Amino acid sequence: MQVLLVDDHGASRAEVGSLLRAEAGFEIVGEAATGEESVRKARSLRPCLIVMDIVMPGMSGIEATRIIHAENPQIRILALSNHTGRALVQAVLKAGATGYVRKDRAYEELLPAIRAVTQGNRYVGENTEAN
Repeated sequence: MQVLLVDDHGASRAEVGSLLRAEAGFEIVGEAATGEESVRKARSLRPCLIVMDIVMPGMSGIEATRIIHAENPQIRILALSNHTGRALVQAVLKAGATGYVRKDRAYEELLPAIRAVTQGNRYVGENTEAN
């Protein structure tokens, strides 16, 4: 599965990348540090899955998700963020993300969330206000 990692913090991208590289079947095809860059890379790389931060400088992950989903609805988008407010989680899901996981729950929930969203199911992580 080809994955694009989007987060304005390089350490977060590295952490998620290492989690996915430890599992068979994942290929990190690109990384982006901004919403604008994620839209460009989604257009050129056409990954199967994007792991998207919500809050970034410039274009938010919510707006990037909206654009990517409108252009390529077959790309699955999983939001991964420290921000857990109901309004943000609902906004990213409404924009086209199929799932949401809190960053502090990534080790426990990232792989089950990826499995769910790539099978066309919605996943909203544990202890998230949108549950």
